Amino acid sequence: MILSRVAAVGWLLAVAACTAVREVQPAQFIPQHTPALVWVTTTSSAVVPVAQPQIDGDTLRGTWAGTQKPFRIPLQAIQSVHAKTPAHAQTVLLFATLGLVAGAVIRSAATPGTRLVQVDQCVDPDTDAGCKR
Repeated sequence: MILSRVAAVGWLLAVAACTAVREVQPAQFIPQHTPALVWVTTTSSAVVPVAQPQIDGDTLRGTWAGTQKPFRIPLQAIQSVHAKTPAHAQTVLLFATLGLVAGAVIRSAATPGTRLVQVDQCVDPDTDAGCKR
């Protein structure tokens, strides 16, 4: 039961570690990776989440995320574009850590003579009737 919870937490961390939001070059990144969502910062510093972005000539087109309103902006009017991208180094580090933890748990479980020790809760043997003498 505990192992399944640890595995579930590990899986959630792995999914989160596999991507990171980073600045991308829209003219190259969007056609190659077809992201579902990008965040566009305009030259007027407005941040617009754009769903289903596409590059059409010198224009980024899509829809405002959460609505069906069309969105388009010339590439020259874009200050930056951010998108989820693979985070290879974080993913490798996460899986290496999970591997070490799993190895330690397996080794600890396989080591003969390993037992949990119950700590006596006796505070004062003279006044506590539950204490053994």
